[in-house]
Amino acid sequence: MSGEYLVELAGVDKTFVTRHFLHTDEETRKRRLYNKRVVHAADDINFGIRPGEIFGLLGPNGAGKTTTVKMVSGLVRPDRGLVTVDGADVEKKRKKVLRKVGVVLEGTRTSIWPLTPYENLIYYGNLKDMRGRYLRDRAHELLDFIGLQEKKNVQVRWLSRGQKQKLAICIALIADPMVLLLDEPTTGLDVQSSRAIKDKVIELTREQGRCVLVTTHDMHVAQELCDRIGIINNGKLVACKPTEELLELFSEQVFVFKLDRAPETGDFEDIPGLLSGEVEQGPDGPALVACVSPSPELRSQALYAVVERLRAGHFELRGIQQRQQNLESVFLNLTSAKA
Repeated sequence: MSGEYLVELAGVDKTFVTRHFLHTDEETRKRRLYNKRVVHAADDINFGIRPGEIFGLLGPNGAGKTTTVKMVSGLVRPDRGLVTVDGADVEKKRKKVLRKVGVVLEGTRTSIWPLTPYENLIYYGNLKDMRGRYLRDRAHELLDFIGLQEKKNVQVRWLSRGQKQKLAICIALIADPMVLLLDEPTTGLDVQSSRAIKDKVIELTREQGRCVLVTTHDMHVAQELCDRIGIINNGKLVACKPTEELLELFSEQVFVFKLDRAPETGDFEDIPGLLSGEVEQGPDGPALVACVSPSPELRSQALYAVVERLRAGHFELRGIQQRQQNLESVFLNLTSAKA
């Protein structure tokens, strides 16, 4: 295993088998198996997360994201392969690893509902060998940060879904962990709370050298936060690259010329380096959408030629912009291709 990574997964496999039974047979008093399904939740997963890095794990529902998070946290044991945190094997050094990892699972399953938020933080702090005044101060600090100080003595069962999610994040942070695992961390949060969580995650990584694994369906959150993105589909890691590289993976050189009137696309067909030209009608009027060659030399020639022909046709050029790729379209391309 490489010392470069704080969290590392090498050749990790995990398979679940589900069985569905008929009702008990009245004569034999046995249940008959009628359906058996094998789900490969992790299929030879390999990636690492460096200190000071936010790693995003994206995928459709049922792709294996939560299973991967649970294997890093020690909640699920892999069938094959090795998972390490700070060089320690999660399976063999589970107690040591738990002190270094904070986990927020999807939904509100972390907290103990009959207890108050403050009591939850004290309980989970004790589990991680925190005691006394330091623990009490830490609990109040987190409740202040997340905006739950006024609810600190209210039983969790009476909190809203968003407030329970805030508490789950506080529980994950109670022991000031080196590794933070966030499974859908902004689910149920309002805009202000979501912004506060994202700012805190950035502070934990950039300023304090923690590493963070985030799973989310919100592509805007992933694109804003993550230094690298892994995309998992049907248990396989189909892409794992820095965010900017991933955005360039399917990027095309597409330029939009906003005009006063619609041109004839046939007038541009013979331009070298112009792969296609189409007219779109937008809210600001018509536009010529030109897809040009990725070659810098041909791209430059094509763009100059398009402008010259627009000038010759007495078009009013109201604006030019390059159409940017976003993470959502990359995600759809990769998961559709591998489905």
